Amino acid sequence: MAKKAASGKETSLPLVFALVFFVLSTITFGVLWYMQYADQEAKIASAADAKKDAAAARQLAKEADLNAKLYRIYLGVDDPEDRTLLLGEHKAGDKLSTELKLINDRLATKLGKADASALPAELQVWTVDESGKLGEAPTKTFVEAVTEAMKERDAAKVEEKKSSDLYKASVSDYKKAQDELEAARKIFAEVAASLPKDYKAKLDAQVKLFEDRKQKFIADEAAGRKELDGVMDAKGQLERETKRQKELMSQLQEQIGVLIKERAKTQVNQFAFEEPQGKILRRPESGIVEINLGSADLVRPGLTFTVLPNDYQEKGRQSRVRIMRVPDERGVYKNVERFVEKATIEVIEVVGPHLARARVTQEFDPIRDGAAPGDLLYNSVWRKGTADHIALVGIFDVNGDGSDDIEAVIRDLNRMGVPVDAYFDMRTRKWVGQINEQTRYVIEGWYPANSANDPNRDDKTKLIAAMTAAVQSGRDKGVAIVKFQDFFPRMGYRMKLDMNVDKLNQAVAPYLNRVNAVENPPMKDGN
Repeated sequence: MAKKAASGKETSLPLVFALVFFVLSTITFGVLWYMQYADQEAKIASAADAKKDAAAARQLAKEADLNAKLYRIYLGVDDPEDRTLLLGEHKAGDKLSTELKLINDRLATKLGKADASALPAELQVWTVDESGKLGEAPTKTFVEAVTEAMKERDAAKVEEKKSSDLYKASVSDYKKAQDELEAARKIFAEVAASLPKDYKAKLDAQVKLFEDRKQKFIADEAAGRKELDGVMDAKGQLERETKRQKELMSQLQEQIGVLIKERAKTQVNQFAFEEPQGKILRRPESGIVEINLGSADLVRPGLTFTVLPNDYQEKGRQSRVRIMRVPDERGVYKNVERFVEKATIEVIEVVGPHLARARVTQEFDPIRDGAAPGDLLYNSVWRKGTADHIALVGIFDVNGDGSDDIEAVIRDLNRMGVPVDAYFDMRTRKWVGQINEQTRYVIEGWYPANSANDPNRDDKTKLIAAMTAAVQSGRDKGVAIVKFQDFFPRMGYRMKLDMNVDKLNQAVAPYLNRVNAVENPPMKDGN
């Protein structure tokens, strides 16, 4: 019985050891796993803090950069792109507005003024309006205002020195004359006591002569002072007249700006009252029409027209507007309003004085709404016997293949008899040809697509600025600005009106980093 009990104890002993080892192992692995998980959580928290610190640092750097641009523009030492970038980031009441207001307030305090509104007009170079937005970027900077003030101060100092020198010279002459008088009186007293009366009479005559000279000198000095006062008064009048003329010029410039804006408002719809140039006489065969325009109207092969129904003038443009589903660059379809013509045609043969044959290049609905006899012919720039002059700015991709076809467009327009006075060379970023008094329209093509993460962002920004300035130069000359989507469909010229971003970037690529490239030869008269 005792042997059996001993045998049972020997059997349970390894089991106890195994159980103890299992428990200790479990605790050890649990502790290790907990420590590893805690370290991982700490690393994740540290990474999140680092990202927040980096974002805060980037924000501070961005604010510092915008403030630096603000200071450079205020002082007049800015880079060409500073104004565009600053105004693009600015919002009403932001830190830029606060910083500019603080600059003006401190300048007013330094000059002993109550606030920035009390500053002289010459020093109010850039202000914040009532809504908290930055005013228009200054045309005359703080440095220029100080320079003008220094010039005026220096000129005043020169005039003051002249007056002071004249006064000192007069005082010196007067003192010298007074000294001479006292010396003469002393001599006179000595001589009068020792010489006879007749000699004293001669001395009296000399004294009188001297007194007369003294009085003449005093009179001359008074006249000189009066003349100097007259010169100073004349200077003041000239300065006041100059200021008045500057204010008048400023008012005239404002009036010119208002007139240009008012004219721009009247040019929003350039083609609202356009007239048909002809009509379709018959359609002898499929794809061919005959029109009532010919050699007497200076029609030439290649001339294109937009075909609209014969009641278009009564029903108006809205009768031809259709809602279409068009995909964007991401393939998402959206509703877009489009003006839809019945057809477009191109003259292929001039048959007689008032007869020509044309081929149908496009029909929106050839079965239900095709070109038919009696339909009207429109061209936005061509008139019977003449054509409007135009200029081109931007990318013109006729078929959407990602290449700029501006040279082909110019050839086609010339072939139709439409003069192209000038076009903006995207390589040299200059006008080829010249916008003149005959130019009626500036046609805007595609602009480069730009984004914050675009590797060519800076060069595209400069190119867009150059194109915008070119368009503005045409607007300043009173030329109407028209989008190509409104222009070409009205003259029957076929061009793709939609373009995705990838194709647009492909068309723009040859013009990036190519400034100062070899310039194209100047356009000849008549192109």
